[in-house]
Amino acid sequence: MHPFNYLHKEATKSGAPLLLLLHGYGSNEADLFSLAPYLPNDFHIVSLRAPRSLSFGYAWFPIHFDAAMERWTDEKEVHIAISYINDFIDAYTSSNAINPEKVFLMGFSQGAMLSLSVGLTRNSIQGIAALSGYLDHRLEKPTASRNLPIYISHGSADEVVPYVWAKQSVERLKGFGYHPEFYTYTQGHGINQENLDALIEWLQKQR
Repeated sequence: MHPFNYLHKEATKSGAPLLLLLHGYGSNEADLFSLAPYLPNDFHIVSLRAPRSLSFGYAWFPIHFDAAMERWTDEKEVHIAISYINDFIDAYTSSNAINPEKVFLMGFSQGAMLSLSVGLTRNSIQGIAALSGYLDHRLEKPTASRNLPIYISHGSADEVVPYVWAKQSVERLKGFGYHPEFYTYTQGHGINQENLDALIEWLQKQR
């Protein structure tokens, strides 16, 4: 069994869905968990720490650079991260009386990419919120229902994950038959108040 590290906030009612938060590269579980007080109380909120330790935080999988300093990721390492998240969902829902069929994913940056990768291939996921991330181009066969609610937001001035990646991801999702809600904000690589307000409204609609 993996030595999972996470923070959690219990819902105000029993039988609440699980909202799993996945932070970005170089961050930790406390980052997105700082939003928990503002998110709907009828979600059981858990923020999971990525398994790879860096000198400045944690990562779900390494980011590599070629000779021209172009970024790339190893597909096998990404699949290890996907398995880690799936293992956590199985372990947490089985030991905390959480319905495994009522799970939502919310990720930022690298965590957003994994929220999409896990959510589109794990049929029990009920919704995905991907903030400042992208859809891995190697994901070829999503199995989730085409009615899966998907919230995607991105800053038009994002200097880490290019805005065009988000637009391309939305078009690929539409090509697969999904209907993502796409929100653009005048911001960099982060979550501004307008974005947070829209995310909260989207979550409230999912209850």
